[in-house]
Amino acid sequence: MSRIDRQALTLRRRTQVILGRPSRAVLLLARAAALACVVLSGTALLAASALAAAPIALDAPNNGSQPLIAYDPTTQTTYVAWADPHNPGVDLCILPAGATTCLGGAAVLLEDNKYPGYSKINRPELGGLVVLPGGEAVVVGTPVSEGSIAWASPAGGAAFLAGGQGLQNGGNFISPVSLFYTFGNAVALSSGELALLDDSDHFFSNFSDSSLTAESPALPPSGNSNSGGQYPGKAQFTDGPEVAAEPAPAPAPAGTEIVVGVGANESAAEKTPTGCLNYAASGYGVSAGTLSGTSKEAGTLNGEGLPPYQLLACSADAPVLAQGGTDGIGVLEQEGSGVSGAGSEFTLDFRPFNATATGGAFGAPVELSNVTGQTLNGVNTLDLVDDSGAGVYATWTDEQGLVLDYSANGGASWGGPTVVPAPASGSQSNPVIAGVGGGVTEIAYESNPGTGTQVFLEPVSYAELTAPAPDTLTTVQTAGAQSGASLTVPAGTVGETDRATITGAKASSATGTVTYKLYSSSSCAAPSQVFSSAAAVSAGVVAPSAAVSAALASGSYYWQAFYSGNATNAPSTSACGSEVLTISAPDSGFTVKSISESFKGTITITLVPVQAGLASLVVTVPTASIASTSAVVAKSKKCKHGQVKVKGKCLPAKTLAGKTSGHGTAGVPLKLTVNLSSKVKALLKKGKRVHLTATVTYTSSFGGKPTVHTYSVTVKGPKPKK
Repeated sequence: MSRIDRQALTLRRRTQVILGRPSRAVLLLARAAALACVVLSGTALLAASALAAAPIALDAPNNGSQPLIAYDPTTQTTYVAWADPHNPGVDLCILPAGATTCLGGAAVLLEDNKYPGYSKINRPELGGLVVLPGGEAVVVGTPVSEGSIAWASPAGGAAFLAGGQGLQNGGNFISPVSLFYTFGNAVALSSGELALLDDSDHFFSNFSDSSLTAESPALPPSGNSNSGGQYPGKAQFTDGPEVAAEPAPAPAPAGTEIVVGVGANESAAEKTPTGCLNYAASGYGVSAGTLSGTSKEAGTLNGEGLPPYQLLACSADAPVLAQGGTDGIGVLEQEGSGVSGAGSEFTLDFRPFNATATGGAFGAPVELSNVTGQTLNGVNTLDLVDDSGAGVYATWTDEQGLVLDYSANGGASWGGPTVVPAPASGSQSNPVIAGVGGGVTEIAYESNPGTGTQVFLEPVSYAELTAPAPDTLTTVQTAGAQSGASLTVPAGTVGETDRATITGAKASSATGTVTYKLYSSSSCAAPSQVFSSAAAVSAGVVAPSAAVSAALASGSYYWQAFYSGNATNAPSTSACGSEVLTISAPDSGFTVKSISESFKGTITITLVPVQAGLASLVVTVPTASIASTSAVVAKSKKCKHGQVKVKGKCLPAKTLAGKTSGHGTAGVPLKLTVNLSSKVKALLKKGKRVHLTATVTYTSSFGGKPTVHTYSVTVKGPKPKK
């Protein structure tokens, strides 16, 4: 959603304040439509991890709406609440430790028709959900027109299921502050009271320190917080509170509480803060006062309210606060040049709050993530929560889906963002989180699995989400034009390659290297390695191995690939023997394509060898046929076998008439031409017919026995001219 769209939503919200308050469902429909653009447009960008517990449906189909969540570390009880879409009241699911169904078998509908002005139109909806320091759980209801009511139960939530449902102050208001437009802006104060902040108005805000047994003091017509019109209004794209509190440190008097409120300028209606490029900026106010939910005397929180906000950061919006644990208050917000429109950068930054006895200020920012590549116009649904220790959890939605980050040291450093897997319904609308501890968080959200909107609870372990996921490594070999698991190539072949494929839940984020190895042993034993090649992995895609450059001896060879792994993908190895490369034995065979002769005294033989090698052609002629006198058979004239006697000398029965040689290439025709001797040519010139013997010998370059074939060739000379 563009910043112009955000401004339109903000203007509509302001207009509704003037013209009258419609049902919250109207606002949520607009917000859900905006959020859907972000969630659905990014579903194919990253493959989310599958490492999370299955979501638990907390209500019947078609009975869900935007939830709030709270966790009690003392009893390990989780509370999830949402406005009932069909009945006046708030649905509450209580989940004891380890439970997968609500206490009592189903969510309980909390009702109240006793406050002034109750009607079907001005019915109670959900405003806040808080666990107080002693474990008491409080559900804040907010009618459409004004004020807040509450239901409460001691730790464990049993009172919500009993008669009366823990309804406080006889069903009357506990505060004049309404949370109708500032959903979730209720936090615990250390004394067991509540801090409520309605910062929905452009010109003033209302704050109250509220007890549960009586209504807090009336508010002045102009409000009691952040006067002046700077950084007004609850941000449209946060799901967490914009108010937080913690006990003031010494030397503040006992019972003094620090309350912090945050906000952001969302349109040009707000003036540009000093030092900022334009109106796009966030601000905060800090108040210190004593706790007294029924008094607004000077020095009390009700008497002090929140002062006009001061600048928190330029080019910033959507601040959200967290409190509790050992680290106190912190703020998460979106910052960067994309917020102000000066550029396109968006970052998510956390700042710790450094409390003093009389107030305090936020510290330097710690960047969680640069989300420029995951959003065009900023992230949505920011939430921030502490656990009971030093753990801090942050969530937001960008084009990847729902993203979680975790800090184990109070926000000083963060583990890095990871995508929470989407449920079967494909959406996690209006997600809110509770910190359980040790990197474990619970996420409540609304989703439609096809049967109507329901509220779901999903326990998520940051450690499991970020642990390297197991992968499967498979390979395919290639030699020339053929590929497959089993290949046979002739001896002397070079250029064989292998290529791996990584599959797994996080395979698309795989980086690192794959090392390919080729072995002569079927067990892939290290001593039998004959080839090795390393290739890079980028965004889950593996490069092929280098080509085998040296011819392998005949026999069988076995590929195996080894993936190095990275932060999100575990190392993996392909199966030895899944690919077999067979090098055939040396073959000196050849096929003769043609034999031709010429009366001019040449013989040409064209052959096609099976493998590369050396060919020779030797042509012989019977010695007797070229002798000037008659040759006598050796046997009768006492010459050795295979000889003849010419002019009294024993000579070989055959005489070399010519020879040649050449190097052959596998499958490529090789032409061998012999220029016959002068004596043979002389006979041909006289028109004689000469009978010759052609012997072709071929030897493979890879060894083995040569192949020899002999051919009889007759050459006839032309008739002499008369």
